[in-house]
Amino acid sequence: MKKRVNALLVSAIIFGLVMSLFGMTSVSQTALANKKNQNWHRQAPAPVHATNIKVIKKVLLPEDIRGTKGKPSSPPGLSKKEGAATGTLGEQVTGNKYAIVIGIGDYPGTDYDLYESDGDSLHMYKALTTLYGYNPDNIYLFKDMGGITGSKLDNKVYGKPTRDAIYNAIMDIKSRATSTDEVVFFFSGHGTKGNYSDDNATDTANGVDLDGIDEAIAVHDSDEEMDEDGYSDLDFIWDGELRDWFSGFATSRIAFVFDSCLAGGMNDVAADGRVISMATDETHSAYVYSTASEDVDGDGVEDGESVFTRLFANEGMLQGLANIHDYDGDETLYESEQVTVEEAFDYAKDNIPPYLKQRQKPVISDKFKDDLLL
Repeated sequence: MKKRVNALLVSAIIFGLVMSLFGMTSVSQTALANKKNQNWHRQAPAPVHATNIKVIKKVLLPEDIRGTKGKPSSPPGLSKKEGAATGTLGEQVTGNKYAIVIGIGDYPGTDYDLYESDGDSLHMYKALTTLYGYNPDNIYLFKDMGGITGSKLDNKVYGKPTRDAIYNAIMDIKSRATSTDEVVFFFSGHGTKGNYSDDNATDTANGVDLDGIDEAIAVHDSDEEMDEDGYSDLDFIWDGELRDWFSGFATSRIAFVFDSCLAGGMNDVAADGRVISMATDETHSAYVYSTASEDVDGDGVEDGESVFTRLFANEGMLQGLANIHDYDGDETLYESEQVTVEEAFDYAKDNIPPYLKQRQKPVISDKFKDDLLL
């Protein structure tokens, strides 16, 4: 009887230890999952109060004037045309590639909507995944109201493009990126201007832009409550804020693309190793076509395009029309070589329709050594 009791006692102790270990493992896994969820649902830092905020909406062209030139008969070369591209290929990435791709054509309500659904983000996404070897799992795609019904895209959409969601995407990539990695930040939507106090500005003595006006990108509001500025559905990410969010990255190899009005003002993120392609300067508008062009994501709906991204990502990169430099010296173009960021920018700038030459003026800030191949 005594031996039976001892055996039962030992069994109970072993069973208790096993359950305890299982419980600890479950708690540990739950804690990790909760930590990940907590990181994703962090709120972005509250913005410094801005005044005189004005959303500068992209301008709808009165008629469709796409007018691609097609492939040039021969590369013009630097002897014939000076541009951002040097013709010398810079150091190529050896690590992972990450991207945040944002396209907003459908803003809350109707006052700020662009024509149809903005396909700019889909063009950039397609270029990254089909041409430049980006893993869809490493791309945060934010589009319109947060979903693409029936889309054939193999990457899920990360909810609405709110200030908090974009901030969390940047912080997540920052926590992963190493010195050998590459990051792309693409935005297509409306631009904004206003009086915004930027205490970290380095170009003036009083800590604000020279003219007292700063630029921002317009995104969806995270809390949908009426703000002091009167915009209940919109939120803003100022260029000084974006600079702060992108500070401290382990890699300096970061490419920014801003297709918005006043895009040239979004240059606070400039730093060594970075390239910023901007659809227009900080005083002019960006334009969007009045008719959709193609069904980019395969959902049966033609997607609208902005002029700059049409030229930069669709024609320049996806169609290869910007490929004018023979980087590998094999005397072949288009079919065998990918387009660098600088080539894509040069093509977009040179092919702005004549009607817009004085209205939309693309600019670039290039602090990457030689030319950047994503």
